[in-house]
Amino acid sequence: MNFDGKVALVTGGTSGIGRETAIEFAKAGAKVVLAGRRQQEGTAVVDEIKSAGGDAHFVQTDISNEDQVKRLVDETVERFGRLDILVNNIERGGWPAVHGPYVADQWDLEMATTLRAKRWVFESALPWLRASGDGVVVNFSSIAGIVGRSGPAVGLRPADAGAVGRRVSDPQLSRIAGLRRTRRTRASALLRPRAL
Repeated sequence: MNFDGKVALVTGGTSGIGRETAIEFAKAGAKVVLAGRRQQEGTAVVDEIKSAGGDAHFVQTDISNEDQVKRLVDETVERFGRLDILVNNIERGGWPAVHGPYVADQWDLEMATTLRAKRWVFESALPWLRASGDGVVVNFSSIAGIVGRSGPAVGLRPADAGAVGRRVSDPQLSRIAGLRRTRRTRASALLRPRAL
């Protein structure tokens, strides 16, 4: 897999799947911008990528804030001149599985991050993804939006259902966005090397 000359923006890039995704893109030659709330962790990932010969930049971002999302995309393009790949790795759920039924604050937080922020990041990045001529968007979300859960959180996770219900890989949205269509896949398949 070769991403030389490509620029990838990875939200939630300070830990977990986002961190590993950012590192793998850098290993494959992409310039990487990672976004997250935690400066120390973001700087550590950038240092790791740079020490391995890659090029990366961290932008501390509260993705629930539209102005900060716009600044994130603007800073990405100012730094690297383009944007080819958006990895929307935003997730703040999990309350019902651990604590029982939703409370209003948790519901609002999940909608603001897992659903609404993904849309804001996508909309801010879209003009640049179109301009690249081969833009790609990957939205990570929980499979609970499709199959639901058991236990205290019986049913679908609403924000995940919204996040996976309309995404760039759907043919209609792909045509509207002007991006190439990708097939639906499990997240584990995205981690296996293959050409985008």
